[in-house]
Amino acid sequence: MFFNMVGRNSRRDRKENGMFFGSLTAAVVLFYMILSLENQDVMQFLHTMESDAVDRLLGLVSVLYGFSLFLIFFLVYFAGKYQMERRSHEFGLYLMLGMKRSRLFGILMAEDMWNSVLALLAGLPLSVFLSEMISLITSRLVGLGIIGHRSSFSVTAVLWTAAGFFGVKFLAFLILSGKIARQEISVLMEEGQEEKQREEQGRSPVLRFAAGLLLLAAAYGTALSGMAWRDVRTMTVTVIVGTAGTFLLFSGLGKRLEAVMLRKKQKKGLYTFTCRQLQENVFLKHRSMAVSSLLILMALVCFSYGIAMGRAAGREEGHAADFTFTGGEADIRRELAAPELKEMLGGLSEVKAGLLFTEEEPEGTGHRQHTFGMEQLLEAADKLKDSEEKETFKDNLRYFTSPYVISLSGYNEILKMAGKAPIRLSDNETAFYTDADYSDGAYKKVVDEVCRMRPVVTIDGEDHKVTGTLCTENLVADRLITISLGLILPDKVFDRLFAGEEVNVYWNTYVQRELVEEKGLLQAVMQVNSLLKKTDLEYESYLQGIGRQMFYNVASTYVSLYLAAIFLIIGNTVIGVQFLMQQKKCGKRYRMLIMLGSDSGAVCRSLDTQIRWYFALTVLTAVISSIFGIGSLFKGILPTALEGRAGVLFWTALLAAGLLCIVEYVYITIVMRAGRRHILEMVRPAKERT
Repeated sequence: MFFNMVGRNSRRDRKENGMFFGSLTAAVVLFYMILSLENQDVMQFLHTMESDAVDRLLGLVSVLYGFSLFLIFFLVYFAGKYQMERRSHEFGLYLMLGMKRSRLFGILMAEDMWNSVLALLAGLPLSVFLSEMISLITSRLVGLGIIGHRSSFSVTAVLWTAAGFFGVKFLAFLILSGKIARQEISVLMEEGQEEKQREEQGRSPVLRFAAGLLLLAAAYGTALSGMAWRDVRTMTVTVIVGTAGTFLLFSGLGKRLEAVMLRKKQKKGLYTFTCRQLQENVFLKHRSMAVSSLLILMALVCFSYGIAMGRAAGREEGHAADFTFTGGEADIRRELAAPELKEMLGGLSEVKAGLLFTEEEPEGTGHRQHTFGMEQLLEAADKLKDSEEKETFKDNLRYFTSPYVISLSGYNEILKMAGKAPIRLSDNETAFYTDADYSDGAYKKVVDEVCRMRPVVTIDGEDHKVTGTLCTENLVADRLITISLGLILPDKVFDRLFAGEEVNVYWNTYVQRELVEEKGLLQAVMQVNSLLKKTDLEYESYLQGIGRQMFYNVASTYVSLYLAAIFLIIGNTVIGVQFLMQQKKCGKRYRMLIMLGSDSGAVCRSLDTQIRWYFALTVLTAVISSIFGIGSLFKGILPTALEGRAGVLFWTALLAAGLLCIVEYVYITIVMRAGRRHILEMVRPAKERT
């Protein structure tokens, strides 16, 4: 009898509140995926190169886990309160028929734990599958290849997921059951009472609406200007101002919308009833709507930023050399002549770069003083249309007094490695160079426009016309040398300028393409790197740069998407459950409409309208705010290497935010179906009585 009752009630709860059960299952999936992060292939790979940074990220996992439990607790408590209130009449009947409160407590606990076990059993297999798929896809995207994939199942993650999930559920149940135990039977037998709403008159709602707009405008301006990222205090003030603005906006928005709707002259069908319901259940629920809107805002911002970072992870701009060596040519060639290395590596090429000193150097340094003039270059820059890229270029020119000079033959060897055509320069010509990290499409267009003006730079009294386009293939595998703006000169001119002086010489090579196609780029580079470690050569590897960049991208993507999912689940479940709670309390109204002859289909359409308004106001406000939030993130915490592509990534983020609207549509559909089902259940007794 006991177990039959528990099983029957559990099935009914899952059917009537499927959205909440689905949210719990999703929470189980998210818990496992964040707790098993250290077992992911990419994290294992990154730990070999960025161990300290990875350890700090994994240390953050426990913080994210605790923060998620804190949020999920309020979701469980809020939804559990709705379930308890919905069944209060049932509990009163049990007690009237002689059931002891201790036995009722046992039944409710068994129901809650059984549903929790089912959510855990449904979520864990799905989470393991998704974790494996994400690990496999990520490994493939970053170049580790399928052969580098290992199973990422984590028993520890399973145990911590179960412990946290059951702990949150049990704590929320104890608090809710305690409230039920203290209520009298007469109170439990009463049907849900409609809340008394306080309708405010006069100018107060209008003033709050205006104040909300002003506060939001102030927060948006601070965020977009980058001022919010100056220090913790400024960021805290910005968040507080934006949050207060959201609450004030919703507090005054309902009154404005209510006035607009009531002005309508033609009021057919259940229009007046729908307006009344919107007034009480939507427009006057500004606090819960504001909270949900802020949660969805954080979800949109985190999701968009994570997707944009994930998109940036697969780019390899400027990558040509896989290894760069320094030292004597004879020693380098001797070590690379080993049979294993010789089969794996391509030809060795030399690139020279020297700093053109324009100030007198102390005696004994081996450098002589040169002259450098760029008056025409500055004039050409001033003729450009005003833009952010123009200012960046002019800033680079301010520090261009002693430029780096690169040999033409060396740069052409880099182009050859990248499979591109060489550039040609006559003795009186030069070309601009910048590392790929310092350039994007918009910046390159600005510099190319300057090159088309054919300005002249003067070196030691000789004129050299700037020609061609901006060259952006990286000279080395990682960071042996970084140049924000330099010049490429023919070898004859380069040798004359640095005759008798010491210049930087770098020896580049690449992994054979056959090996890359067989094992993937990172697997191939790692294999060669393991052999080079056994030699005495001084070198840097492409692994160092890609490992550092990959860590930033993977860390920001994983954390952002995890937080986005948590915020999205909680925000949508809160507004969905809140609406269904209020609908139950208005059950007498729906029954009265049916008794007066209203069609159940018209009542359901009225409900759909209410739900659309409820979600639309909440989500639309969050979407508008997310545009400024995303812009603020790209302004404040975008990695330096990606700052040049901020514009493209911003539009990618906005597109991702748009895709999230599909999830919102699914939530709206679920709430509509649940609301219709509840209405039909409430009006069925009324139909039978008539």
